[in-house]
Amino acid sequence: MEQTKRVTFYIDGFNFYFGLKRTKRIDPAWKRFYWIDMVKLCESFLGTGQVLEKVIYFTASPLSPQKNSRQSAFLNANKLINGNRFEVVRDKYLEKHIICPYCKGDI
Repeated sequence: MEQTKRVTFYIDGFNFYFGLKRTKRIDPAWKRFYWIDMVKLCESFLGTGQVLEKVIYFTASPLSPQKNSRQSAFLNANKLINGNRFEVVRDKYLEKHIICPYCKGDI
């Protein structure tokens, strides 16, 4: 008798979102996936004898109030649909100031 394996997915929300955004430039139909059910997506990757324990979504709140509002709606919708199987871990966004090593100017 095979034992059921519990699986947890850890998602980097920043890279997930910008991956979708980049793909949408190639095929605009991908825009509909901005409102994806994260638990259902992760369940599609499970193998035989595996059960989804939880999806943990790591993110930072955008600095723009409009973007922050849209992100909150997405996260709240996933939490409402999936309850305790969807967890959000928030941190803060840090702006990057990259200095060109050659000209010493901001990039």
